[in-house]
Amino acid sequence: MKDTKASGAAKKTPAKTGAKTAAPKTAAKDKAKAPAPKDGKDVARAAKPAAKPAAKPADKAAAPRAAVPELKKGDYFKFGSYYQENSSKKTPIEWLVLKKTGTKVLLISRYGLNCKPYHHEKVDITWENCDLRKWLNGEFLRNAFTAAEQKKIAVTKLANDNNAKCGTFGGNSTEDRVFLFSLSEAESLFKDNEARKCVPTLYAVGKGASTSKYSEYFIDGRGCCWWWLRSPGEQCSASIVLVNGTFSFMYDVNFVDLIVRPALWVNL
Repeated sequence: MKDTKASGAAKKTPAKTGAKTAAPKTAAKDKAKAPAPKDGKDVARAAKPAAKPAAKPADKAAAPRAAVPELKKGDYFKFGSYYQENSSKKTPIEWLVLKKTGTKVLLISRYGLNCKPYHHEKVDITWENCDLRKWLNGEFLRNAFTAAEQKKIAVTKLANDNNAKCGTFGGNSTEDRVFLFSLSEAESLFKDNEARKCVPTLYAVGKGASTSKYSEYFIDGRGCCWWWLRSPGEQCSASIVLVNGTFSFMYDVNFVDLIVRPALWVNL
């Protein structure tokens, strides 16, 4: 049946059939592939290179996020660096975690980091205007933390309450990155007097820090120190934490042998 139909078609159109059968298959394919002639606009468009897709920021997408430390109250955390063993080399600062809110933690230095007066002269002065605030948010901030670390330190609005026990004025509220605890914070954030005890670094001792000579006020064989709070004390004085972890309000603001124990909020 197949052969008969094919021969019948050949009898009806011999010339056309012959022409088709004579054309090679490859020529037909080449003809199909040959591009249609282009006008001037088509040529101009063809001359322009195809727009390349915008490169994806592969590096940013691939960069892993830094893991957020799993910290809780009572942990120690290293952040920044400061002179501790001597005045020639900085070492990582250890901080005690006292509170955590989301990814923010409230820290206070584990050790007393320096020895400085609250203010350079014996006058009635508040935290807002004292030398120690300027030093903590200026020289100390720049020396202890890199630019990247400074960005992680939150600006904290501080209420500077009056000292109800002495009847002294606390001053205006301030906004600080680095600060000292107030009397009420030092009372509430530590569980007891023992937890408030602190020893200075060797660097701070070399700067003139006073330490206890009594073994009952030692930590790991080292004498505890007196450390400043930002709250006012009695006239021309500031509140402090004593070597036994209790409080005093009678230390003149220009005393030179008390310890600086910085505090700050950090975004992890």
